[in-house]
Amino acid sequence: MGCDQGLFEGRPLDTETAEPAAAGLDPGRLKRLDDYIAGQVESGQIAGAQVMLARHDLVVHNEVFGFRDLHEETPVTHDTLWRIYSMTKPVTSVAAMMLHEEGQFELDDPLADFLPEYREMMVWNDGNPVPAENPITIRQLFTHSAGFSYGFTEEGVDALYREAELFASEDLAAFSERLAAQPLLFEPGSRWHYGVATDVLGRLVEVISGQSLDRFLGERLFDPLGMVDTFFEVPEDKRDRFGAHYRLNRESGALELVPDGSLAGIRWQNVQLLSGGGGLVSTADDYMRFARMLLNGGAMEGVRILSPKTVAWMARNHLPADLESAHGVYGQGDSIGFGLGFAVVDDAAHWSGRVAAEGEYWWGGAAGTLFWADPEYEVIGILMLQRFDAQPIRQTVRTLVNAAIE
Repeated sequence: MGCDQGLFEGRPLDTETAEPAAAGLDPGRLKRLDDYIAGQVESGQIAGAQVMLARHDLVVHNEVFGFRDLHEETPVTHDTLWRIYSMTKPVTSVAAMMLHEEGQFELDDPLADFLPEYREMMVWNDGNPVPAENPITIRQLFTHSAGFSYGFTEEGVDALYREAELFASEDLAAFSERLAAQPLLFEPGSRWHYGVATDVLGRLVEVISGQSLDRFLGERLFDPLGMVDTFFEVPEDKRDRFGAHYRLNRESGALELVPDGSLAGIRWQNVQLLSGGGGLVSTADDYMRFARMLLNGGAMEGVRILSPKTVAWMARNHLPADLESAHGVYGQGDSIGFGLGFAVVDDAAHWSGRVAAEGEYWWGGAAGTLFWADPEYEVIGILMLQRFDAQPIRQTVRTLVNAAIE
């Protein structure tokens, strides 16, 4: 199944920027942020970046740095298109919650009621699969506790994922069938483990809505919010705005070009599989519109996507207190929980020494992108760059933004 590019026609929206001081952000301290990003570019740590900030629903900072393509020496512009990888997950999660608000499912409904291929699942059990004792629930798809993995290693269930070539599937229906034929990594609901659950959630959206995932997102989310530059496949007339993708060579210290398809086979041309977990391309402007909708309680500029109560519910920790997890969500300790589509700060005082507010929520993408929303201080941050293993940069950016709040 290809992408319906006609859903995403239009021009980028111009985002007006207010003075930072008018929204309670210190301009002098924001200069530290700009100097830091510029330094990362100058030192060759990243090719380029874009940082966009909003407070009190006012966009107050929108700066670009460096190059979107080092070889061509094309600079980052405000309409640069970025691979957002797993920042697709909050988008797909919102789509699913729109259907929940219509009464189409309850969170603790068995997944097999809608996708029957998951009715009789097996659990890995050290290479000797045994029948699962409990059904996968829809809530567990949102919270990455269903038992799915990602196939990033060469062992166990991951090796089976690789053999099944999940991401070579011709569409989400085939992906789901192939996945359901593999054993789960653990008993549903017993652990937190990052995996392909949101891709399954995307398939659930398709089955319930009767539409392909790209069409549902286009008609129900992107078009209403004015997100004209967010898609699974980059249209030909916009490919000149699509940035290159890099990794840092640890031996030479130089940036190396990463070919598309290197991570889980995800591509942005001739797309067949609409990955609800990692397949979208977007701009900082578009994702800011999405994030503003969330922080505004489900509405933006008169367009309501979700109710305020639903958004507040999504931004709460939905992981049980006794969930087996050696290091919490992605090794960040028990102070971090997981809501319906993104991580949430459950205990700000004990989050690895980082400055945060209770209820802050966020997620990032494999190529260094990041969004976060802070309901207490009404701050949204969007960081766009294209380099694997950029977590230290992302954390420093959040620290510098927090320091600018007055």
